[in-house]
Amino acid sequence: MDIVQSVFSISEEFMQSPEHVFVCEDKVLETVELMMDSGITKFSFSNGCSSTDRKIMVAIYQELLGNAINYCFWYGKYDVRPGGSSSNLMYKLLDKCFNRFGIFTKELTDYYVSLLTEYRFPLLEERVKHLNELIPSIDKFVRMVFASKVFLEVLFETLVKLFPGYGSDIFLKRASLFFIQLNRRFGWWEDIISSLPIPADYQVPKMLEHYGCIVYSEKLKNKIDSHELIPKHSVQECEIRAATVLVSKKISKLTGWSISDVDSWFWLRRKECLSPFHLTITTDY
Repeated sequence: MDIVQSVFSISEEFMQSPEHVFVCEDKVLETVELMMDSGITKFSFSNGCSSTDRKIMVAIYQELLGNAINYCFWYGKYDVRPGGSSSNLMYKLLDKCFNRFGIFTKELTDYYVSLLTEYRFPLLEERVKHLNELIPSIDKFVRMVFASKVFLEVLFETLVKLFPGYGSDIFLKRASLFFIQLNRRFGWWEDIISSLPIPADYQVPKMLEHYGCIVYSEKLKNKIDSHELIPKHSVQECEIRAATVLVSKKISKLTGWSISDVDSWFWLRRKECLSPFHLTITTDY
């Protein structure tokens, strides 16, 4: 079975006869024009292609650990973040761990958990579980990624089979983001990165709705605006994520940009839209 293609297949299945999320083709075309006019927006990293082998290895460890728990930073409402919980803080704490230990060890993971606890990150029990499940095979997988940068399909399949926390999400958000982040850092898999689905999270669908590319039913829109929880795996949640995957793929084709660049363009503009995003308590994103 083609694991990556399964994400697009299930997205198409949900969007054959949608009940809550609809695609506006005219707005997709308008947004493509806006994106082409504004140009690609890149993430910035302190280390890049000129890094030493050691720094590259550390970066792979960091992305594997960070993306393992890259989910659900809000609590109760979209703008309530206990202890300043965010992906940025998560990575800063991870940097602190590697600055202290230098290399990956079990003690580094324990220290990371203590910091996440201190800063009151939500879903702490789930985060601890997902970090600990990496430990037995993390060294082997990091070496595999470092040595086999061109074999994206094999690496992707290995990731989701080796670590259940990555593979449990049907839309494979964090698995896709792991490889996209390495692409951003080092330019790896540039020709094939767009074969991956966009990391379907809270922010990208919020921005697609903001630009009118996707339209919510009145019932779903009212739920989101009222900060009502939308159950994980519900039809509403699945349609939001499915539409995000398919529309983003179309935008990638129309712009000629990689799916990494499409994701960056929307995600880095997330603070320009003050509307709430949909609330689903999940470890998927």
